[in-house]
Amino acid sequence: QCGMGRTGKLFAHQWAGVAPDVMAVAKALGNGFPIGACLATEKAAVGMVAGSHGSTFGGNPMAVACGNAVLDVMLEPGFFERTQRTARLLWDKLEALVGAYPKLFAEMRGSGHLLGIRCHVTAGDFVAKLRAEGLLCLTAGDNVLRILPPLVAGEREIEEGLGILHKVAKEWPAS
Repeated sequence: QCGMGRTGKLFAHQWAGVAPDVMAVAKALGNGFPIGACLATEKAAVGMVAGSHGSTFGGNPMAVACGNAVLDVMLEPGFFERTQRTARLLWDKLEALVGAYPKLFAEMRGSGHLLGIRCHVTAGDFVAKLRAEGLLCLTAGDNVLRILPPLVAGEREIEEGLGILHKVAKEWPAS
């Protein structure tokens, strides 16, 4: 879930200026449609024989069409600049939210559109309340609220989600 743009670049390794020899991509490439791919440098690929690096969904024409459509959107000029802008907005506003409710939230972590907030309460209970208000979030363990907005979310959608987070935090008992 951390690949394909979640951190603000196509692949997270690009932030560090390194390049892997072999990389598996899947879930984000199909944007919900099952697909898998194995990316390799020419040097690393020498050791691969046909079929040894395959995937059930790797060569399916429908899956490949979906993967191409996802890449068409992601590779549009300005796409990653927009995701980085919304990620900065999200981080800044969430950081303020965490600071405003220290009895509820402990810290933020993550990068881009792949964020977590460590909670002092059971994250599942908080997620249930968010869902009841119309915001879908997940947990990571019992005390981390996972925030993974779609990469195509604009500032309006980010602000709407933040509004729900603030409302639920404000109404939370003893917050």
